[in-house]
Amino acid sequence: MGPEMSQFLSGMKKTMEQVVMPNLTDRFAQEQAGIVAATLGFLEQIHDKVFHYELLENHLYKNLLGEVVALLDGATPPQHEVAVTLVALRTQLAPGNSDAHLRPYHFVRGANETMKEHLCTLIRNQPALPGPVRESFDALLRPFFRELEVRERAWVKPLGFDAKADELPDIDELLYRDGKLRFPGAA
Repeated sequence: MGPEMSQFLSGMKKTMEQVVMPNLTDRFAQEQAGIVAATLGFLEQIHDKVFHYELLENHLYKNLLGEVVALLDGATPPQHEVAVTLVALRTQLAPGNSDAHLRPYHFVRGANETMKEHLCTLIRNQPALPGPVRESFDALLRPFFRELEVRERAWVKPLGFDAKADELPDIDELLYRDGKLRFPGAA
């Protein structure tokens, strides 16, 4: 049985704080060592949540993009770039591609980046959509991005850079409920 990752990170942080930093004489080097120590402390707090964070984002992006595809399917024939993006999204969102929880981290992270790129393409082309479709699309995006902002700010809350961090929930509150990953719509 080996030590937990958090033990390694904690040990590295203590070494920086108790051995390296006290022996540095250069102010800039001390600041940099302090940043390294703070980053190690941050990693100690979040390292075991990284996969679940990406898995939740995968679920949320798939839900949003599924709604967007359904919305755009009923619209007038889209311009070429949107049509190509919709084809790619239909493939990515196909029922047979719902096993992200069984995939390695790098696969889930890559799928999330691809979905973000597709969403950016659709947002970039939003002005060309018919008025009611554009408004419905915007109505889907607003709450999604509000929740994303809260989640991302909660993720980096332990770093202490957010002046309003006390108003934010802890990332655990956003990721988990009753000891399980919190998937919206799941029982």
